[in-house]
Amino acid sequence: MRWFRRTPPRPGYAVDGVEPYRGDDGVDYYTGEQLAGRPVVAEAVARLPYQEPYLVELPLYLSVSTADGRKWTFAVDESVRCLFDLSYGGSDIVEEHLSAQPWITAVERVDRDVFECTVSEDLTADVVLARCIDICGEVYRRLDP
Repeated sequence: MRWFRRTPPRPGYAVDGVEPYRGDDGVDYYTGEQLAGRPVVAEAVARLPYQEPYLVELPLYLSVSTADGRKWTFAVDESVRCLFDLSYGGSDIVEEHLSAQPWITAVERVDRDVFECTVSEDLTADVVLARCIDICGEVYRRLDP
C-alpha cells in the first residue's frame, strides 16, 4: 500500500505564484520585490504621487509578514524612512494613518519603521502590501510641501 504525505492546507493569505520565506517562527515573509508584479500592487503604485520618480520603486523597499493572516507586520526599509518621517525623532504619521484604516483594528509601532497591524478581514499578502502602499502615498502627500 502506498502512503501519501498530506500537504498542509494553503493559508488564506497566500498569493498564487509567490513563495514566501518561511521563518523558523512560522511567519511567512513577503518582500515587496516578490509582490511588485501583482496587479493589485501595480495599481497601488500607479496611484502614488509622481513628483518623485523613485516612488515607482517603493514596493522594493517595503515588506509584509504574517503567521496567521490576521496579525501583519509592515516594514519600511531604512533607505526610504525619511520619505515618511520615520527617521530618528520622526513623527507618528504613518501609525496614525494605519490606525485610521477601517480594515485595521489595532496598530503597534514596534520599531521606528516596523508596524504590527491586526486586520478585520482575510486578505492576501499582495492586497495588504497594496493597501500599505496607498497609506504611504497618503503620508507622502501630507508631508510633501
